[in-house]
Amino acid sequence: MSELDLAAGFPAADEAQWLGLVEKVLAGRDFKRALVSTTRDGLEIAPLYGQREPGRHVRSDGGRWAVFQRVDHPDLDEANRLARADIEGGADGLELVLPGAPGANGFGVAPQSVDDMERLLDGIDLTRVKLRLDAGYESRPALVLAMALVEKLGLGPDVIDLVGQSDPANGLLADGRLAAPYDRISAWGVDLGYYLKESGLRIAPYVADGRGVHAGGGSEVQELAYGVADALEQLRMFEAGGISLEDARTYVTFSLAADADQFATIAKFRALRLLWNRVQEACGMAPAPAHVHAETAWRMMTRRDPWVNLLRTTVATTAAAIGGADSITVMPYTAARGLPDAFARRVARNTQLVLMEEANLFRVGDPAAGSGYVETLTAAMAEAAWTEFQKIEAEGGIVKSLIDGAFQARMRDVRDRRDRDVATRREPLTGVSEYPNLAELPVATLDAQTCEIEHSGIALEPPSADHGERCRALVAAARNGATLADMVATGGGPWIRTQAMPKMRLAEPFERLRDASDVVLEATGRRPQVFLATLGRMADFTARASFARNAFEAGGIEAVGGIAFEGLDDMIAAYRESGAEIACICGTDDAYGAQGEAVAEVLKAAAAKGVYLAGRPGDREAGLRTAGVDAFIYAGCDILSELTAAHERLGLTGEARK
Repeated sequence: MSELDLAAGFPAADEAQWLGLVEKVLAGRDFKRALVSTTRDGLEIAPLYGQREPGRHVRSDGGRWAVFQRVDHPDLDEANRLARADIEGGADGLELVLPGAPGANGFGVAPQSVDDMERLLDGIDLTRVKLRLDAGYESRPALVLAMALVEKLGLGPDVIDLVGQSDPANGLLADGRLAAPYDRISAWGVDLGYYLKESGLRIAPYVADGRGVHAGGGSEVQELAYGVADALEQLRMFEAGGISLEDARTYVTFSLAADADQFATIAKFRALRLLWNRVQEACGMAPAPAHVHAETAWRMMTRRDPWVNLLRTTVATTAAAIGGADSITVMPYTAARGLPDAFARRVARNTQLVLMEEANLFRVGDPAAGSGYVETLTAAMAEAAWTEFQKIEAEGGIVKSLIDGAFQARMRDVRDRRDRDVATRREPLTGVSEYPNLAELPVATLDAQTCEIEHSGIALEPPSADHGERCRALVAAARNGATLADMVATGGGPWIRTQAMPKMRLAEPFERLRDASDVVLEATGRRPQVFLATLGRMADFTARASFARNAFEAGGIEAVGGIAFEGLDDMIAAYRESGAEIACICGTDDAYGAQGEAVAEVLKAAAAKGVYLAGRPGDREAGLRTAGVDAFIYAGCDILSELTAAHERLGLTGEARK
């Protein structure tokens, strides 16, 4: 019997019937307050969706996405060894991350000359391996070194697949500065465009890089609007220099962050294609597919309990793949702790390979097509991003908006709200703010220091940017020994400065508290402690005692006690014996009414520097505070502020928490 035959015996249900049943269950409670949630951008997420007409949001080449691996070890020979292992292990491409790049995370490989670039890529078939250059302010000189290497090796210009991560707006966003006036930067870009067209090199030198918005705390809609506005700025730059829009769009790609919010990430990648198609149509062009790269998000990575990062990056990679990313870089799970070793790199690479080869995610062009939830969220996100994009355009474009600080102000509002949600654990961080493990074992990272770029002593005087002459001169100079630093020195200054939105990780405030706890542990052999003053039977206090343990240990304060006591004398004796200097009362509301004030008084009399109570105080608050309760911890409270105050009560210095 078919599924249709099985369904034939049941009456068709509609949304009105479902709503009627829901209203009975809600018993007068507001539907939206109870069942509808909202994103950071104010987009509503309903509890139920019907099937929708599927859109088409597929990766530009169809089929498989390209598996990229970061190359960021400062030692060229070690970086080469790791890169070759990545390619042999199944990676399709390498992302060369230089020390000054926004995504360098404290490290980076620094090829300073064509010879260095050749040494870095020795043994790697550049006709089969894709490359990305992430170099920040050194993007153009790094690209020149790569182009000079292509010439040196005698490779055909059409066999190289190279994307440059050059994005001037990203410098304004992440660092609050531009290396030169924007008109000069634009002239260099146009010159490069002419050189690429003349040489036939298959290189996309510009990326509209939304990762900086995400890393700076922005929302999905802001990341999309930034990316589209940035790409349009680059199209205008090329068109103003006489390069056709059809050629210009081949020089521009996109990069977005993929995080553990699975459905938001899927919708974001799908929405970008809608937005870019709309921009191309507005420019009078038939839409061509956007090339979209994904990198798993820095913002979600944690130093504490880094193994959980494996789950985060797996979800993020799945979402990016389903959303149609053309290529993906997975951040190794130990990246927030230091330079990842070969094992962490292998896990990052295999995360993609398992999802591709074993889960077969690439075999369906748009797996989310027709899903009522995803299609609705995609459309809503695209419309909201278009509205934000129009604001940016009204402000004079993304560069002008960033210089004036308008875009950053809107980002800061989202970032502040996100910080509050992290502090209250409305946005929980597993292994950090929730379910921390104070006995976690260390993980291995590599011991390496970032190296500095050096000048060769060659004095360069390339011609002014024009129809490829400047770029041609720099490539020739690089072939003759000029270094990356020599080329940087030809065009810098005067710097343009504005407000920055530096990258952040959500876990950092809690990790600083854990770091201070580690200092105490190393100095004294034990962590700062909180005594759980439990009331009644174990069945009565376990829920709140577990909550308190989880909350205090998120700040590195070890919970002790938490057993059933025979009376106040037994509790106080245990408290004194524990050596803890703060205490938290845990029990039922009835127990608080009967014993809460008495317990607080005896704990204060026993010289407790801080007395807490697990739960909302209700109308007992005044009496409990008078008796000695200093603070109340409960679901939804600002636990980060309470933990910071607890550190201060324990005498842990601000220096130790940095």
